[in-house]
Amino acid sequence: MALLLRLKLSITVLVMMMMSSGCTGVFFFPEKRWYQTPEHQELAYEDVFLEREGAPGLHGWWLPAEGEPRATVYFLHGNAQNVSTHLMNVVWLPERGFNVFLLDYRGYGKSEGSARMPGALEDVQYGLDWLHGSERVGERPLILFGQSLGGALGGRVAGESENHGKLDCVMLEAAFTGFPRIARDVMSRSWLLWPFQWPMALLLPGRWDLDRVIDDIPAPLLILHSRDDEIIPFEHGRRLYEAASPPKDFMELRGPHIAAAGDPAVQEDILAFIERACPGAGE
Repeated sequence: MALLLRLKLSITVLVMMMMSSGCTGVFFFPEKRWYQTPEHQELAYEDVFLEREGAPGLHGWWLPAEGEPRATVYFLHGNAQNVSTHLMNVVWLPERGFNVFLLDYRGYGKSEGSARMPGALEDVQYGLDWLHGSERVGERPLILFGQSLGGALGGRVAGESENHGKLDCVMLEAAFTGFPRIARDVMSRSWLLWPFQWPMALLLPGRWDLDRVIDDIPAPLLILHSRDDEIIPFEHGRRLYEAASPPKDFMELRGPHIAAAGDPAVQEDILAFIERACPGAGE
């Protein structure tokens, strides 16, 4: 009983600290250790280091398409670990003719700084600007593919007026509508945290929420979400789809959080969307 009380007190203190600071850092779980490189998957790749005056330097991987590129995919990963643990979600794309740029946000992998908002949004924006300024995209389409936190960040950036015309397609898998809502959803699952869900949600900033701008994304949009998602409830995907402007598609998935891209059938459905919605990305 004493141990349980100490645990409850510790969690309560942690939550109160989070509430008092309005800390968005609680959404980020970066790791510096690399678990693999594209070489382990027999993929050609290039380490990319983005240096910025007055801001943390960023690291990413560039995976060139095998053969003539059909398009470039700008991949934004979820909130845990780094690009090395999310590589398998896009490892199939170069063979199908797509360049892929995977970016680590500040604090992740070899990227400098500490992970938190709004810095992560600035990183996503910088990666997009770098792609356009690097001449790597050329005349082929540029597709944003964000998963979980990466979907929330990427969709937010795609909806900004300054980026209209920079993306030819946007694909968001297991994205959440906003920071207050997902905090409330996660905390409601624990009897220890349940009492704090509403105060926490009220104190978290909502100005970065995806549902505020998703209807401003001018590119064809694909929302993917698993009905079995144990991290981001399925209703987040449905809400985002309903709030988005056409042209838009919804792909209902099955299985764990951001695991469906390893399924060849899902890969074919994603390719079918790209070929249908992104002119110039056909075979």
